[in-house]
Amino acid sequence: MNIQFVKKSSNQKIGAIPCTTSARDTCPKACPYAGVNGCYAEAGYYTRLNWDKVSRGERGAKYADFLDNIGKLKASTLWRHNVAGDLMPDSKDSENLDSRALDLLATANTGKRGFTYTHYRDNAHNIKAIRSANSKGFTVNLSANTIDHAIKLKRHNLPIAAVVPSDHGNDTRTIQGVKFITCPATYKDEVTCATCKLCSVSNRDSVVAFPAHGSRTNNANIIARG
Repeated sequence: MNIQFVKKSSNQKIGAIPCTTSARDTCPKACPYAGVNGCYAEAGYYTRLNWDKVSRGERGAKYADFLDNIGKLKASTLWRHNVAGDLMPDSKDSENLDSRALDLLATANTGKRGFTYTHYRDNAHNIKAIRSANSKGFTVNLSANTIDHAIKLKRHNLPIAAVVPSDHGNDTRTIQGVKFITCPATYKDEVTCATCKLCSVSNRDSVVAFPAHGSRTNNANIIARG
């Protein structure tokens, strides 16, 4: 499973920071948005083409080389893991992430500001590994499929990002005691991951909301509305 490391992203929404793409095989079956169901990485033409090449092994490198690139980043560097793809899966159980691989990544990220999102289930194995990574400074956001799902995930006291319906709006709102902040980069041209940095803050109380968008918005809305 190859991982592509790019030292300076050309994606306008991400900004000029390092980013990565992992092969499709890293995506857990638990993700309901996979394929034509609203996955933003599949809907974006150039992102999908690049993801295809990484998944076929035509781009990217093995995990050890990826870790080496992360280790060489300057202190305090903000970087985004997985514009497409997810964390490395456990070879023995597709429902679980590879806790050893994640720990090695958290170690390589020491002193940097790496962040990512994961759709792996919130079972005991995965939560333990994710909690450990966050405690070591690598921010792993739990990916919620709906607003209700995000509220349920709050019990883990971990950072959360949620897909919300396309008509959710851009305002900050509190639902059942949980604060939802719409990702500023989704509606402000001048804001990027590089300037916002909200998703890299592991101890935040708020859920970052990402309205469904792109060519498969209708499919995503069906899931996001529960």
